[in-house]
Amino acid sequence: MMNMKQAAEQVLVLAKKKELKDVDVVVERSEALDVEIQEGKVEKVEQSTSLGLGVRVLDGGRTGLASTERLSSESIQHAFENACENAKLQDPTEVKMLDAPAVIPDSATLELYNSELDKLNTEDLTELGLSIEEAVKAADKRVVSIPYLGVSRGSNESLLLSSRGVFYEQQSNEVAAWCGPLLQDGDSRKSGMQIFHRRYWDKDAGNRIGTEAVEKAAELLSAAPIKGGKLPVVLDEHVAPRFLGMFFGAFSAESAQRGMSRLQGKLGETIASPELTLLDDPHRPGANRSSFLDAEGFLTKPLPLIENGVFRNFLYHVESACKENKNSTGHASRGYSGGISTRSHNLVWPRGDHSLDQLCSLNNKCLLVTQLEGQAGCNPVSGDISIGIQGFLLENGLRIQPVDSITVAGNFFDVL
Repeated sequence: MMNMKQAAEQVLVLAKKKELKDVDVVVERSEALDVEIQEGKVEKVEQSTSLGLGVRVLDGGRTGLASTERLSSESIQHAFENACENAKLQDPTEVKMLDAPAVIPDSATLELYNSELDKLNTEDLTELGLSIEEAVKAADKRVVSIPYLGVSRGSNESLLLSSRGVFYEQQSNEVAAWCGPLLQDGDSRKSGMQIFHRRYWDKDAGNRIGTEAVEKAAELLSAAPIKGGKLPVVLDEHVAPRFLGMFFGAFSAESAQRGMSRLQGKLGETIASPELTLLDDPHRPGANRSSFLDAEGFLTKPLPLIENGVFRNFLYHVESACKENKNSTGHASRGYSGGISTRSHNLVWPRGDHSLDQLCSLNNKCLLVTQLEGQAGCNPVSGDISIGIQGFLLENGLRIQPVDSITVAGNFFDVL
């Protein structure tokens, strides 16, 4: 079987024979090793590998897609021929392929890959998992079980090659651990989940992971609903990114062009508090979505979305940009088995003037949200929010009681 680069190059050879000028290839490979722990023993060990090649053909403005999960000559030729045939069935669009940038930075400088992590074996992961379990049991006598406990390592390789001269490779890997103990105090039962993601190995992290998971569960014991009303709400550092992610589709030009974004027509307008600045940073070292090229071979760059409350930019890929006679912003995403879509990189807001404790002290009474429960009641188009939460009622900056079984309602665009 060919390696990833050889497989991609074969597609371009086939394209040249067919005199096709616009063809690109995505090849992806991922590996994972997962270990789950229960009652001092290894409950499950799972090793998985996935590999796939995707072909995109532009012929007369028509896009054809096809993929294969085998890197044999026959499978690659079959995928290429399918892409060519699929293109004939499509309507012409404004999609075009880009020439390669003059200079493409080395993806290694993004600090996404640590070769030492690939050396970790089942024994290493098991040792960390057992130390987490030991820490959980030692942390609190009210622990009744640990339904979720595991450690994993995973790696990903991707390659983009085009007939326009684009060639980009990127590797990433990480180690993860998760722990969800269940605590009981009288009739109250609560679980806490602690998830650890790192690009380095810390064999001594078990005590911290286990202890923090127990603390999360313990602080919510005896949680109860509170009387309904209007309260200032503070989202902690874990909830805020998830909350933003539920409604982030509004920043996609693709969504706006379909009439699916309330931000349509609001570029240059104030849409948020003057204190809010939101940046999409594709070059953040070590961050999960960092990359120097997007899936269409366009150079990425930091992009301000909101500056001091003013809406500055939508996210574009080539097709959505062409519809408005603009340039792509480098936000095309594509897996080997799918088409082009819009995706952000790493959303960043500058550090504010207040710590979490200080924020909670700005009002006499507020609700600190530490967990969201589902999102079925949230409408990403209208921005309407109706979602269950867990957290704490605070008065004068002090936690008065843990809270659950309540619903927070409002609108995302009003929250901004």
